[in-house]
Amino acid sequence: MRRLLWKWHGWLGLLAAAPLFIITMTGSILVFKSELEHLLMPEKVLAADDSRQSFTQLLKAADQALPQHEILGWQFAARAGEADKLYVAKQGTYDWQILFVDPSQGNLLSQPVGLSHYLLDWLLELHYTLLADHLGLAVTALISVLLILLSLSGFILHRQFWRTFFTLRWGKSLRLILSDSHKMMGIVGAPLFLILGFTGAWWNIAHILEEWDEIDPKTLAITQSYYNKQLDFNALLTQANQVIPGFEAHYVRFPDKSYPGIHLFGAARDSGALRSDYGSIVSFDDKAGRLTASEDATQADALYQFVDSFRPLHYGHFGGLVSKIIWCVVGFFPSLMALSGYLMWQIRRKPQTRRRTLPTQCKTSKEQVLAR
Repeated sequence: MRRLLWKWHGWLGLLAAAPLFIITMTGSILVFKSELEHLLMPEKVLAADDSRQSFTQLLKAADQALPQHEILGWQFAARAGEADKLYVAKQGTYDWQILFVDPSQGNLLSQPVGLSHYLLDWLLELHYTLLADHLGLAVTALISVLLILLSLSGFILHRQFWRTFFTLRWGKSLRLILSDSHKMMGIVGAPLFLILGFTGAWWNIAHILEEWDEIDPKTLAITQSYYNKQLDFNALLTQANQVIPGFEAHYVRFPDKSYPGIHLFGAARDSGALRSDYGSIVSFDDKAGRLTASEDATQADALYQFVDSFRPLHYGHFGGLVSKIIWCVVGFFPSLMALSGYLMWQIRRKPQTRRRTLPTQCKTSKEQVLAR
């Protein structure tokens, strides 16, 4: 049984090696996506100062600056001094685009571009779809499941890992060094691999299931404004804070043909390290601004709270800089393990290749002797 498990572990690793290398490498980079954006394009993601205009003012200014587009989503800056992200679609289409808005002055910091236009957004697309759209989602979901199986099988195979955990046989063969480092990284990273694999598989499988009922984007083309532009959004934010005490909105979803209502996604202040920034929802009628529904993540059922914890667990930002560094470094281990596993497989193949050619060589020699 143990020998069979070794074979399955090896073949699953070879099957997942190439896409797993890409997924974990990009994931490690994206842990610091915000910080990297500050370095690569500060003129787009940084505001003039730490102040903020009212949301109603910002929304009106953006509407006036984008007469050919309809606003579909507004993501508030995570920290003071950063730009807000604005999601729009051009009239006559339903192709989502992104741009940045300075919340301190209300002016646009960029023009609408595709969601994967910027390098880090392109890496994000590569991370969860491998740039292959729905097929890529299915592949990354499968790789996430394989990561779970590899973690479990590796832990079973090395369940007495403490005996040789700190052993690196330097000076021995390359295969032994690769084997020791492969095992060490696997034992250290197994808990995180399970978290990343499970949350990634859950999200992608859920997304795939949603795609079955997806409406043809052509029928969703923007032809008008779908909400009352005279609404006082500051009042809506205030009311949301009263419905869910301490509620802070982080994202506003505006209506379109398939998505009626105005929805504020956020979280109660100091709601916990494993609570996402978008788990609590307060919804309003898009014409009259009347409260229609609310969902407080801290008061929801156990399954809802469990799924709500996936975002901080997957991205690793629940513990500040320390957890992000751990997620970045340990999250890269599967890339190194995919490479070391492939090299070990290649090393094992060489003796087998020599053994297969040896009988032929011996037979040829025997025939030559008899011929003499």
